[in-house]
Amino acid sequence: MAESRSTAEQSEEGMSKSASKQKKLVIIESPAKAKSLRSYLGDEYHVAASYGHVRDLPETYLAVDIEEGFRPTYTILAEKRKTVQKLKELADEYSTIYLAADPDREGEAICWHLSQILDGGGRTFRRLMFNAITKDTVLKALKSPSGIDMNLVDAQQARRVMDRLVGYQISSWLGRVMGRGRSAGRVQTVVLRMIQEREDEIEAFTPVNYWVVEAVFAREGEQVSASLSKVDGVPVDTPGRAPHSAADGDALLSRALAVGDGWAVSGIVEKERAVKPPPPFITSTLQQAASSRLNHSPSRTMRLAQQLYEGVALEGGEHRGLITYMRTDSVRISPEALDECREYITARYGSGMLSGSPRRFRSGKGSQDAHEAIRPVSVHLTPEMAEEYLTGQQADLYRLIWNRFVATQAMDAAVSRSSVTVTGDSMEFSCTGERLLVAGFTAIDPSALRLEKPLPSLTAGPADLVSIESVHHATTPPARYSEAKLVAEMKKEGIGRPSTYVTTIETLKGRKYVERDGKILRPTELGTGTVRLLVKTFPHIFEIGFTASMEDLLDSVADGRSSYVEVLQKLNLPLASSLVSAMQSTESVRKELQEDTGKVCPRCGSTLVARWGRFGKFLACSAFPKCKYSSPLEDESRVVFQRPCPQCGSELLVKTGRYGRYLGCAKEGCTFTGPVPTGVRCPEVDCGGELVEKRSKKGRTFFSCSRYPECKYAMWSEPVAQECPRCGFPILEKRKKGVWCPRCRKKISE
Repeated sequence: MAESRSTAEQSEEGMSKSASKQKKLVIIESPAKAKSLRSYLGDEYHVAASYGHVRDLPETYLAVDIEEGFRPTYTILAEKRKTVQKLKELADEYSTIYLAADPDREGEAICWHLSQILDGGGRTFRRLMFNAITKDTVLKALKSPSGIDMNLVDAQQARRVMDRLVGYQISSWLGRVMGRGRSAGRVQTVVLRMIQEREDEIEAFTPVNYWVVEAVFAREGEQVSASLSKVDGVPVDTPGRAPHSAADGDALLSRALAVGDGWAVSGIVEKERAVKPPPPFITSTLQQAASSRLNHSPSRTMRLAQQLYEGVALEGGEHRGLITYMRTDSVRISPEALDECREYITARYGSGMLSGSPRRFRSGKGSQDAHEAIRPVSVHLTPEMAEEYLTGQQADLYRLIWNRFVATQAMDAAVSRSSVTVTGDSMEFSCTGERLLVAGFTAIDPSALRLEKPLPSLTAGPADLVSIESVHHATTPPARYSEAKLVAEMKKEGIGRPSTYVTTIETLKGRKYVERDGKILRPTELGTGTVRLLVKTFPHIFEIGFTASMEDLLDSVADGRSSYVEVLQKLNLPLASSLVSAMQSTESVRKELQEDTGKVCPRCGSTLVARWGRFGKFLACSAFPKCKYSSPLEDESRVVFQRPCPQCGSELLVKTGRYGRYLGCAKEGCTFTGPVPTGVRCPEVDCGGELVEKRSKKGRTFFSCSRYPECKYAMWSEPVAQECPRCGFPILEKRKKGVWCPRCRKKISE
């Protein structure tokens, strides 16, 4: 009987395995997308997540055999070993595996890596491609799966190997001359160069002073502000005629005042123009619009867009994606989406709101047309309907995308532009204004059109001079890049791709090469020193045009026009030559970077020099390695803190290290260090602690209680030792726009 039961159990187990072999496994990147797919597919499918890339080049060596056709060596990522093991165990139970990573090069590479890892047992791998995560698109993809596109895989591998050849080899050389921990990157260094060159333009800029004569005129009860535009028939901005001094401005002012009652509105011109709606969003334009209208950084925008793409739970628990794939540089719209949008506009706004014919947009040069523009999956899910299922930030971004897309198929707006001229004694003042005649697409997307302030309705005839003044102005330098403007410039120059814009900028911030000041990006001293050395030593590799041409070559691999080896050879020839030259000049470059400080080493009496290290410049003995004395440069500035050292009673200095400012003892041999106190008592009742300056893991300064972890009070803004006159809270906080109360959130003073 026991033997019989064993046979039956074995038979049942065999039948179970046979049944599971009939089922199909779907592997997708993220758990959120997996959750959406599970709600669409029946019991015939098992959905699992790979959590992104599972293999990559190892970090400890080059891992690219240049002599053997640039053959890469991959390793399973340490943090993905458990995931890969689970996927292997799961794969043993299935005969068919569907790979459904994102529809781009990175997604194709993930699918290929998974197929390599899970291959065996006669399994069949099929590729699922969908541009939006909805039930219809997923089921449609299942009806026509494809194989893995090795052209896309080769393009991704070529990009990864390019980055490794440049980053690993040049970073290694950089560490020798400027200290460990430095990094260079094929794209990141070029973007840093763009930021630094803009900073150099600003520093070299010389402002030019000029004066503008501005006046207010009245005619039949209406007033209009105008600026002096011509004198004796010659435009005031003509070289040699523009007022470039206060005396010039005063002379024109006196002449205008002498006209007396001789002013008249002499010219009124109105011109109508049609304004077409802008194209639907691509990655770069979405990031710019979200920055200007929602105050979102590009990284936050992409994080929110990813959530909308992967899907949220709607009414009835249905989990579905709300927008199409958000990493795209194509403005193409599918015929089905175009028809749905036009039908929706007709039904909601009437046929009069519809554009005369379907609008299609042309993508820019170098754009990949693999994906559509960023649009709502269905225009019938309006922002008003969706907002109850979304967070506030998700809802705002969805509304931005929905409005822009639907407006593309609406009628043109009509704008009237008015020009008014006021003359007197051969002096001509002019002004312009705009008003909306026909709302058109702006009824759907009001933020898509910005107009000048409209002018009052005027007629020709005598006018009174109400007021006049000569106003000083000066030309301004070009603006520093915000993250969104930098992305736009990267797109314009062909540097990077939609999938790499944000990661490139985040890498520069993480390396402390740039810092964010409000919305703008500034190069740090570390970034400036690094990029100037790299551009000088490797001018061709980090040239904008060369980097853009590499992106074009990667596109040609994806299209099948170029081979993997051919593209890498074109990069490696100038790189190898530059590296040989750099290695030969290592010692001379290191010496050039040293700065003689004129100070004496306190240990051996040799000269102290300023050298570059991992965290910036520091003081070191010129007799190194015989003498290993070193200290931060800040030590020499003698920024004395007004308290004695608690260990030895000597002076305390405010120093700067890896984690920001800190207190250190001025006496050599004393090891005391501590956070910088603010002199403001902790506001918690009966705490008795003091707020001190600290730095978060992401490098942001904050202020917390010195008695942490007993007291966990903390704040981001600088504390002020002053009681709130409104609510009596014991401290205030200093912000960019004045002093505020942390409790009642009211502004107290400027």
